[in-house]
Amino acid sequence: MSKAAFVTSFQGEIPLESDYGARIGKYVRADSPDHLYDVQYTEKAPPIGLGMFAYKHYEGCMIFDALRRQGVGLDFKSMLDIGSGFAAVPRIVYVRNHAEDVTAMDLFPYGVDALTNGAARRMLAALWLAQKTGRGNVRGPMGKWEWVVGKENFTLPPLGATGRFRYEVGDVYDHDGAYDWINSSLTLTHFDHRKLFPKIAELLVDGGIFTFTVECWWYPINSTQIVGDAPYMCQRLTRDDLLRYFAESHPDQDKEKVAAVYDYYADPSHPTASTYVETAAAHGLHPIVVDRHMNARPHNKRAGITPPYLGRETGQEPRDALRDIHRFQDEVLLEDLYASHYLMGFKKVARTGA
Repeated sequence: MSKAAFVTSFQGEIPLESDYGARIGKYVRADSPDHLYDVQYTEKAPPIGLGMFAYKHYEGCMIFDALRRQGVGLDFKSMLDIGSGFAAVPRIVYVRNHAEDVTAMDLFPYGVDALTNGAARRMLAALWLAQKTGRGNVRGPMGKWEWVVGKENFTLPPLGATGRFRYEVGDVYDHDGAYDWINSSLTLTHFDHRKLFPKIAELLVDGGIFTFTVECWWYPINSTQIVGDAPYMCQRLTRDDLLRYFAESHPDQDKEKVAAVYDYYADPSHPTASTYVETAAAHGLHPIVVDRHMNARPHNKRAGITPPYLGRETGQEPRDALRDIHRFQDEVLLEDLYASHYLMGFKKVARTGA
């Protein structure tokens, strides 16, 4: 049984609910412990299913639409996608001819290893054949995926692509080149953005575009997937306080494991949208897209109870968490606590001589 309240090192008092982790855990992942969710980092990707491909297709379309709204034509000469995973987004860019030369990059060969799901490969092949032969519909379970996948399957030679695509295993910090578009899809939590943004500026040509989608660290359950006995437990405590909380309230948990999971996402500044803009501007990257994605459903897999419903379900509002956060990090805004993801875009501005 958890304590009734946890007193932070800033003398704040956070009310605890002994069943909070268990209540929201059922919405997050059925095979998880109540309070701590493991982050698995492997050098070999799991098989790709159509559901994951559909999600990445949706993410790519959001990026394309955001650039179009800003008058950015999707006709780039060269595109670099960092932290590509199985490279769905850059492959979609390639087959849609949004860039002549596309490089997908990751530390590990996910783009090769992931194509091991035989059922998905057969389904994608059937969709490819249906499009090639002009059939408007595909019967059976693959029919519902036709509108999502279309020609963007990457298990067969794409239709209509005229440029060059390559998958490169390597570290972006060791990479050289000149690109007019660099993208990162849901991987920025693995970087220290203060070190990454100067490298991005170095790789971009003048007028080049940098886009990324990233999970917001300040959402009720953030990228660490650490859950406690109150909303925003991971965010409203410093690292030391968080480890002390687990030691006091959940002594059965492995504290080294908690610390390892907390530190797994490497960006130590836990940036907000404003932080990204400030750092980018310091390196000549002018913001053109700053979108916060909010979720108004009562529950979802990432947050359990989503921010609009926290007060009704727990009696603690996002504003309560914000008061605790402002004791040690006052630049965080209320909208950051509501944002599930950021979608951001920057344009490199040529620096004039002194």
